[in-house]
Amino acid sequence: MEPPKDKGELETVLGMINYLSKFAPGLSDINTPLQQLLKESNMLSRIHASHLGIEKSKQRARDIMFWPGMGKEIEIMISKCSICLTYHLSNTKEPTISHKITDRPWQVVTTDLFTWNNEDYLVTVDYYSRYFELDKLHSTTSADVISKLKAFFARHGIPEAVISDNGPQYSCGEFKTFAKPWEFMHTTPSPYYPQSNGLAEKSLHTANMLIEKAKADKSDPYLSLLEYRNSPVDGFKSPAQLLMSRRLRSTLPSTNQQLLPKVVSCKDEQEQRGCTNNGTKRATTTDRLDPCLSSRKDRQVQDQGHWKPAVIIRAANTERSYHLRTADGQEYRRNKRYLLDTKESQIDSSDVAVRHEGAELCATPARNASHSDIVHTPDYTDGLPTCTSYRTRYGRQIKPRVILDL
Repeated sequence: MEPPKDKGELETVLGMINYLSKFAPGLSDINTPLQQLLKESNMLSRIHASHLGIEKSKQRARDIMFWPGMGKEIEIMISKCSICLTYHLSNTKEPTISHKITDRPWQVVTTDLFTWNNEDYLVTVDYYSRYFELDKLHSTTSADVISKLKAFFARHGIPEAVISDNGPQYSCGEFKTFAKPWEFMHTTPSPYYPQSNGLAEKSLHTANMLIEKAKADKSDPYLSLLEYRNSPVDGFKSPAQLLMSRRLRSTLPSTNQQLLPKVVSCKDEQEQRGCTNNGTKRATTTDRLDPCLSSRKDRQVQDQGHWKPAVIIRAANTERSYHLRTADGQEYRRNKRYLLDTKESQIDSSDVAVRHEGAELCATPARNASHSDIVHTPDYTDGLPTCTSYRTRYGRQIKPRVILDL
């Protein structure tokens, strides 16, 4: 057989040797220098020239060539490709983390604005009773919003916490000045993540539909709002009963006995709400990030459909929310859904203070385990903590599995 004259013939010879090595053990050791020469000829870049995914690139390469560890090298190369990271698909939705069930009415409220028929409205919802106040705004300035909220608080009492989005009416200094003397805590979810304030979004939709249907029927929208407040929530009690301990008199006939005040047990409401939430897919943990990944400072943050490099500065005060800094110096607050773990390092993050609680959590032995139970300390590969072997309480050593990369 004549020696190969170019790279094409070399690849053909390697493919033939790779096939024959199935029948002749040890034959693959002969072509080790040739495989090394093939790797040095920038073959990885040629495999990933069309920027296919990891599995597709592996299948394409295995079809015509082979060298030890080829699949792992392809995986590492593609995971660091800046183009593939920029156009990476969006992360999937995560399990829901439900808000804590409040202990009493008007303890926690959420507020938001919506526009209907070129008119602006303010909705304020009680988390306990699902009772919402609806008011028309003359303007969307913070002064007008604060004035309406003061009227709601004077009517029902000052809540302990107010949840809103990051609109200019709520993120301005005037609203902070309002929150301090009125002694309530103001919380905002991550930008571009309205699911965190789902009750407000649902109430906006309900109020919008009430007004829209009342206009189509040429009826009074306030009567529709009254009937909504008298309708049971989740088959239990109505918002009016949960907030005011009584039914509201409406156009539907009712007896005097039905209109008498009757206090609803908070325990019964919490049990009913807990049974309703059991059918919702929820997260089993409230960790803001996977502890084994929180030691990695380099991330990709999604902005307008594309991903760009960023570093985590610190954790925010809400679940799964982080403050980040991009390469151009801009700082963002984003939910974990808009963060992508990456092995590439494009930002000098030596001057950025990053929390390492997650890494310490991974490096800490399990609770009630003695130091002798740990065989090895965690080692770090590319900045990620890796699992190590350990001993069970019966003395058996458990080692992590090693997958043969072909």
